[in-house]
Amino acid sequence: MKSVTRTAFALILLLIAPPLHAFDATGTWEGQYSCKELDDGEKFTFKMKPSTLLITQSGSTVFSSLDGDSFHYDGFAIDDLKKPGEKGEILLVDCTSDDDAGAGFAEMIRAVVKTKPNKITASFSGVSVFQDVTPGFLTFGSCKYKFKRTSLTNPNVGSCP
Repeated sequence: MKSVTRTAFALILLLIAPPLHAFDATGTWEGQYSCKELDDGEKFTFKMKPSTLLITQSGSTVFSSLDGDSFHYDGFAIDDLKKPGEKGEILLVDCTSDDDAGAGFAEMIRAVVKTKPNKITASFSGVSVFQDVTPGFLTFGSCKYKFKRTSLTNPNVGSCP
């Protein structure tokens, strides 16, 4: 009987609790990113400017494409507790990421996003770490991302192909 009462109580809480709404990062973003990497022991740096980031967000689910789909990401958004709906973080994982840390390619981006509801004004500032391990070749590094939103139009980015 106790488990039925707990279940009923939990259902009532779900029904009366306000819905959780993540900030909305949907749109086109313009900016740049710069990376530092180590290729088989040799250091390299590069910058991509200008760069275009497309984001489609539905609730806390985020799909993203960078520079004409050179990179494609799936991820999720989490609201900042002090400014829900205006500020939060997005975690993106490159669609070609391999789950083996000793082989293949993997990249993960963590970004702070600040928005205003129904306004273009927004910023995306993040960092990533990546690896590319293939036979006879080892690369790893990190990138910094800085973007400003230029359009609220949904670019309809889909999930990982």
